Amino acid sequence: MTLKDSQKSLLEHSEVKVRLLKLYLESYLSILSNSQHIGNIHIFDLFCGQGIYEDGGEGSPIVILNSIRDAFFSSNSKKFSRKFNCHFNDSDSHKVDHLKAIVDQKELTHKEIGTFSFAKEDYRVLVPKVIKKLNAISLNERAFIFIDPYGYKDLQFSDIKDMLSNGKSEVLLFLPTQFMFRFEKGGTPKALFNFINELVPVDKWPKSSTGLDFIETLKNAFRTNLGSKYFVDSFIISRGLNQFFCLFFFTGHILGFEKMLEAKWKLDKEDGLGWHFRSEGDLFDLIEKEPNTKKFEESLLEFLKSTRTNGEIYLFTLQNGYLCSHANQILKLWQKSNKIDVTNIDGTISRKGAFYLNYKNYTNNSNRINIKVR
Repeated sequence: MTLKDSQKSLLEHSEVKVRLLKLYLESYLSILSNSQHIGNIHIFDLFCGQGIYEDGGEGSPIVILNSIRDAFFSSNSKKFSRKFNCHFNDSDSHKVDHLKAIVDQKELTHKEIGTFSFAKEDYRVLVPKVIKKLNAISLNERAFIFIDPYGYKDLQFSDIKDMLSNGKSEVLLFLPTQFMFRFEKGGTPKALFNFINELVPVDKWPKSSTGLDFIETLKNAFRTNLGSKYFVDSFIISRGLNQFFCLFFFTGHILGFEKMLEAKWKLDKEDGLGWHFRSEGDLFDLIEKEPNTKKFEESLLEFLKSTRTNGEIYLFTLQNGYLCSHANQILKLWQKSNKIDVTNIDGTISRKGAFYLNYKNYTNNSNRINIKVR
């Protein structure tokens, strides 16, 4: 049986998935590794694949192992006796054997870093075991689960909810939303029916006009089902005209959410929404990209018609998919043109240009200043 191109080569849209994973892990693992309050870190790659493809492209397990190694040796992990525990799985035993051979050859695992396990189980058999492990981790430990399935027939949203239920886990899920949308338009097969019915009764699922509509509906359904304690975001990968695939990120921790937003904006400097294919030598790639913040400016202006604290503005900024750097830039311009009043909590005038929009102030001093449009 011959392998598909996507199994032999790391295609460009798949490389984008791995790049987002890498950017996120580099940032977030660095933070976790340097915190004396965080214990062991558990990472699961449930459809790990073969590691390195015939064209030399590096898949998710190699990116994960390199990110862990870098975080461990450049941080306080050794000082805190912290361990990284990695679990790689794929139902294709040949891929797992290929991955193990590469890992051994490149010496990508070290006992001092943590433990590394390789499994060859069916996803539906493995999921209850993963959830059991997640529920057993200590209060100060953290977990990250990457799910990049071959299709979606075995996926259940209840799995995501159960993985997140300990309050210490984050999930990055890839879905072939283009195929799901196409089936929605042409008659819903059993696999899609089951997946949607878990979220919304199928007869109440709104029909999508485009692939982007389908992704937005799906994201909103995820958010509704998880509730306000969790953050859900998406990263859209466009492979062609109305061909949209998507990564969905789930977390209960706002700092993890912020780090994912930062990773997205590194890949999409204009909108922070996704990636689309450009042909080689495309002149638009030579143009320096600037963030499009007009829509956010309008929303922020409306939001600040009532007095808001720095903590409220921090949360509002992230929930709208923007970074604190974007909000700071807008607020500085408005302050310079006397469009806003910025005061300390006691009513005195605040230091110019200081808005305290960051995670540290959000957790420790979220009522440091008040801001309101004049």
